[in-house]
Amino acid sequence: MNTISAFSRRRLLILAAAGLAVPSATQARSPLLLRVQSSQGETRFREEDFAALPQSQLRTHTAWTEGARLFEGVALKDLLAAAGFDEAALAGRRLRLRALNEYEVEIAAEDCAIFNPLLARSMDGSPMLRSDKGPLWLVYPRDDNPVLQDLRYDHRWAWQLAVIIVV
Repeated sequence: MNTISAFSRRRLLILAAAGLAVPSATQARSPLLLRVQSSQGETRFREEDFAALPQSQLRTHTAWTEGARLFEGVALKDLLAAAGFDEAALAGRRLRLRALNEYEVEIAAEDCAIFNPLLARSMDGSPMLRSDKGPLWLVYPRDDNPVLQDLRYDHRWAWQLAVIIVV
């Protein structure tokens, strides 16, 4: 009997395809950027891992900035897929987002399919710093969907994001 689960094989294949293989001991690694945790384990993303994923852009207004801003980063669904969670694996689940300052919010995993939020690494071409909502900010396409232009959705915009827990 094969001791590697289908989940583990899929996760290994996704990570290998995304270029997230473990580097040799002589290669320098950047600091940890984000962790994705679940009852099945943890996937860690460093700067180079995040950069190796498909990159996306989103231009939208926010409740915290003036005018429309251009955000660049990785679609939340793409990052979760790299951690082994495709749309089927996320069905009916929730995502607990935890920031560096311990702010925590829980959202439905279906937000990935419905709204396609972005894990923004840069705003208007500049990397996002901890002092200004970085290094990662979960950004929703507010201008593309009138439903998101409501205060009830603003709390989902987790900045200084450090951990995503799939529950």
